[in-house]
Amino acid sequence: MINEANDGLWDSFWAVHASKNDFFHRLLWLVRFIFSSAYARHIAKATGKLSSAKFLEIGCGSARTLHYLDQTYESCECYALDLSPKAIHLVRSINPKFHTAISDAFFLPLKSGQIDISFSIGLIEHFTREQAGQIVSEKIRVTKTGGLVAIMVPWVSSVYNLIVRKAFGKHWPFGNEDPFHRNELASFMQQLNLEDIKVHVIYGSTLLGIGRKK
Repeated sequence: MINEANDGLWDSFWAVHASKNDFFHRLLWLVRFIFSSAYARHIAKATGKLSSAKFLEIGCGSARTLHYLDQTYESCECYALDLSPKAIHLVRSINPKFHTAISDAFFLPLKSGQIDISFSIGLIEHFTREQAGQIVSEKIRVTKTGGLVAIMVPWVSSVYNLIVRKAFGKHWPFGNEDPFHRNELASFMQQLNLEDIKVHVIYGSTLLGIGRKK
């Protein structure tokens, strides 16, 4: 389970993440643009042509992927939820029209079947697999039948996981993580009754699984 102290960790992280005065965060901010645009392209391709859609990102952080999706569609409603008040403040400063709320990922303040496309970026690997299943099940609950559910997690076989993350050791700034194998992510999504599942490797570093709610 994610450490209770990590609540403060993430609030501190998002408080300085958009700052131009911290080199590490500035570099990470730029890298996030590259990866988030790739996630958005894959999600948009999977949705096909939609005249309008409701998107949800849970554990949204800066909601960068959601921002790209908002720019892709002519008409859409975007919901951004995070437990960190600092993250929500950041999202509101970037795009005030988003529907935002401070929310626990286990209990989303949304009606069942309300969302067309729900996703999370770098969230469930901070929890046990059982808890991750509960989080994604809640995300599935609020998604319409036939809608898409997407999950991005670190890839266990990537250079990021095998070298970069281990090089930081106890100083790793993103808290505890339990990366996924590619087949494991597909199986994880199948066990939650998603169908038409495709798992994409993004820049040899992360996995993006996309499935459809039955």
